[in-house]
Amino acid sequence: MDRETKRAYQLVQNTIVENLDRLMAAQKAKQKLSSADVNDLKKWRRFGAAFAWDPSVFQDVLEKPYMKPEELISRLRKTEDGLMRQFQYVDKIPLHHILANRTGGDLGIRTPIDIWEDTKKRIFDLTGATPGNNQANLNALGAFDELWHQGRLGAKGSVFAEAGLIRPEDFPYLHRAGQNLADKLGLDPKIVRASAEEQVQALLPSILQQQERFAETTATPQVQQQRSVFSRFFPEILDPSTPPEQTQLIKQATKNTSLPKIFAEAGSITYNPQKALEEFMAGPEATLVKNQLNKGRAKLGLPPLKGMEFRMMLFLPGAEEMGKAFARNPLEAVTGAAMGLADPDAIKSLFQGKPKEALEKGAMGAGIGAGIGEMLKVNPVQQARLASYASKIPGVAPKIPAALSMLGGVARFASPAQWLLVAIN
Repeated sequence: MDRETKRAYQLVQNTIVENLDRLMAAQKAKQKLSSADVNDLKKWRRFGAAFAWDPSVFQDVLEKPYMKPEELISRLRKTEDGLMRQFQYVDKIPLHHILANRTGGDLGIRTPIDIWEDTKKRIFDLTGATPGNNQANLNALGAFDELWHQGRLGAKGSVFAEAGLIRPEDFPYLHRAGQNLADKLGLDPKIVRASAEEQVQALLPSILQQQERFAETTATPQVQQQRSVFSRFFPEILDPSTPPEQTQLIKQATKNTSLPKIFAEAGSITYNPQKALEEFMAGPEATLVKNQLNKGRAKLGLPPLKGMEFRMMLFLPGAEEMGKAFARNPLEAVTGAAMGLADPDAIKSLFQGKPKEALEKGAMGAGIGAGIGEMLKVNPVQQARLASYASKIPGVAPKIPAALSMLGGVARFASPAQWLLVAIN
């Protein structure tokens, strides 16, 4: 962070902390305030933490660091809300950060900038995590049906509410009981004044748990069935680097088709891919999509897709067997599923009419597991650092050998952060 940006950050930091202190004092004194955002302690905490984790996405705030509290809280909220909407490819689908912005509570915004920057770097070096509203932490892979997100029915008027699915009692939804966000750390003066290494030690259990939960929920057959409805046409939704503008084009292109409705219904344990396919194939949108694919194939000198070939591309056979595999061993099934998927990168290139790119793509595409792996990617150096660091945390050291000895095939899609939690649990 350069000197000018650092100075702007500190000015905004001071304003946020002043308002946190003001509202905490009012709360303690049981003072009644207006319901405006500027008097909402939860919002100052949430968006203040988001700013501390990654100020780079709040450029308009950094360019005008002297803004009044009313404008500041509004800008922080609107920026995050806007970013989350950009990654929705189905209307009103919730977006989930891999690492919640609330992780650590007020810790980041109260810690001196130099120490906090060091803390964030150490977290990345150990786990590959980049909390905040950056695209590595917030993208289309974080789009989950509210049933799998908060464990409740989707928003009124959405395709999810219309589908009316019931969540299985034992489903591992993201924000279930036992979630550890370490959100009280920012209230402890000792941790706020601690070294970066000490802060990382306090934050690491929360970060590892959140990464593991994201992978576990993503690997469920319900989530995979839903995503397959779109990824057959648009494998971009499985690629965390897909620009938000492209995600919005996908949303616009499909909003008046039956795909969103099929997506919502695909989360049911009684979901019938054949019935859903017949419904889609009976509509005009199927013809439009097939025509686009065939334009790309023609440029490659390939014959047009016939009806059965098109159907096979949309819904792969063996869905029931795949669901059973996920139930037995989610991570192993993820690996196998990714290995067996048709060439999604080539399909993407064909759909976009880019034959050269299609020819250059290998048989292994983005896939189910590759999406998880990309989100939670940890390189060998980070593996060593994480193992070394975790060995210093009481109760973790004995678990490391078993955790790091997991099969290489599963390791491709599971970060060391996940391995440690699997062993610990």
